[in-house]
Amino acid sequence: MRRINVIAIGMLLTLGALAGSAFAKEGAVTKLDALPPGGLHAGQMIPVGFTILMDGVEPYKADVAEIVVRNGTGKVLSYPATPQGPAGHYVANVYFPAAGTYTWQVTQGTFFAPYDLGTIAVLAPAAAAETQTAPTNTPATNDPISQVIPFLAGLIALGGTLRLAQLLRSQRRVSATA
Repeated sequence: MRRINVIAIGMLLTLGALAGSAFAKEGAVTKLDALPPGGLHAGQMIPVGFTILMDGVEPYKADVAEIVVRNGTGKVLSYPATPQGPAGHYVANVYFPAAGTYTWQVTQGTFFAPYDLGTIAVLAPAAAAETQTAPTNTPATNDPISQVIPFLAGLIALGGTLRLAQLLRSQRRVSATA
């Protein structure tokens, strides 16, 4: 009886630890600095600053940081970022070759997943851009896998608890008949 109690308590503690880590925050997020007030224009090298924050709070020094841009046809452009200023702050010189809508993301080192910045509308080159509107940023949708993990951890914890209750009940029946 004592052995099964020790196993049961160990299993519950393990499941609790797994469920706790599944409910933890995303890991790292990226906050962009203010973009140029006139909007982003094609054909210009634009310094884009950003800060990588671990758990959305603590600045994170990434081993690799870059901005990855994709146009509507799937062409991928990568712009390495260099540390600048306070810890966790980086600047990448980004070049949009043509006007249009792009998706972009930030590589947050090799430990964390890339952070989607959503879509951005890039205006025509500055000389012809006076009649166009400012760019709009739309946030990317959340990763569906990161939303499922806490649910699965909860199901595993619930299943483990039910199995533990079955084992304890069967153990009581065996000791009551003996």
